Amino acid sequence: MARRAQIIPPRSDLKRKAVNLTTGFDLRLTPELIKQLEDVVHKSRDGFTKDIGERLAAMRQLLAETGPEPEAQNVLVTSLYESSLAIKGAGGTIGYDLLTLIGKSLNDFVTGLKSLDDRQRPVVGLHIDALYVVLANRITGRGGVVEKAIVDAFVEARRKFRPDGSDGGSGDQQRDA
Repeated sequence: MARRAQIIPPRSDLKRKAVNLTTGFDLRLTPELIKQLEDVVHKSRDGFTKDIGERLAAMRQLLAETGPEPEAQNVLVTSLYESSLAIKGAGGTIGYDLLTLIGKSLNDFVTGLKSLDDRQRPVVGLHIDALYVVLANRITGRGGVVEKAIVDAFVEARRKFRPDGSDGGSGDQQRDA
């Protein structure tokens, strides 16, 4: 039989380290403090959006201009990996959960690759296009039925077009995101 959970109050010295009552936040978040924190996030949304847009433009250009040379392919895949990871992380912060899901899908697709073959390049291009659509149309949240179908299609594309037949990532994106 399971024992009941025991709640242990924090030691006062740890509480003092966590809360600076003169310059820091109190442990209790008042409605006013929550509003201030939300305002900071909303004000930073434009910066995040601009950064994501610049990353998408750079990824699209690099995808179009990169030739078959191994060094160039390695730069391309590394750039795609890093940019998709950043987009994946930023999407949820600004309320664009679809950016997170599609960014994770792209990140999983390129993880472990050294180059892109002629069948993989269009899959990456579709990911970038989908990220543009979400950003341009300001689709917040997880979207609806159509958006879920698109995310599911990316899961299937990763399964079909990765050389090892894996999704490249850590499993189901709905669970991990």
